[in-house]
Amino acid sequence: MFAQSNKAKFPTLFTARHRTLCLCSFTLAQILLVCGCNLVPKQRPPQIPAFVPGDERLSSVPRIAGRYADKGEAFTEKGKSVGQVPLSGLLFGSDPAYAEADVVNIVESEPDTIVIQVLKKGQSVAQRRLSKYTGQWSWDSSKLGQPYCGHHGFLLVQISEKRYDGSLGPVSGGSEGVSCLLRKAVDGSLIVLQREAGTVFVIVPLVWSNNTWHRFPPIADGDQPATQPR
Repeated sequence: MFAQSNKAKFPTLFTARHRTLCLCSFTLAQILLVCGCNLVPKQRPPQIPAFVPGDERLSSVPRIAGRYADKGEAFTEKGKSVGQVPLSGLLFGSDPAYAEADVVNIVESEPDTIVIQVLKKGQSVAQRRLSKYTGQWSWDSSKLGQPYCGHHGFLLVQISEKRYDGSLGPVSGGSEGVSCLLRKAVDGSLIVLQREAGTVFVIVPLVWSNNTWHRFPPIADGDQPATQPR
């Protein structure tokens, strides 16, 4: 009787403990992802110039208006060059419409609104609208465009986000995403920190992140973007 009673109770007891462990581990994973992966690195590669001084508080939004070359250099956190990257591609993904773009014009057309124009030889080939996210429950992308917010002195744009349920074998949940943090440098260039981060739950939380820094030179009105070596 005692052995049978233990066999009957053990699965129930294990399930309760396992669920508690799952809940605690998943909560820890979310905390690590939000507090650890979303913090702006204090160190930047030597190729990235100093930032324009500004408010470093969590929700402060910097001014990023200007004309920039669409092609810029990308660097790892340790300063290794990883080649050229288009600014339009970072923000909007690859698209044949602006595959050969050479200039990105960022205009702060009205309060809390940013218009990004992608140009090819002076002609507009694409235009996107960004609006500041202020906690709205619903978001009309057809009217407001893509949301942005302030993040420790950077302007943050969420590029993509995926969530996983328990249908991936041993993985019982998680998420991953790509975001871009933008800020102007003292030399007038636009600095973009691309952050790829994710968390998956396999008994214990597994958190990963990858940072890539980009510098896009400024272009004065009337000037043509410099030809970048391939």
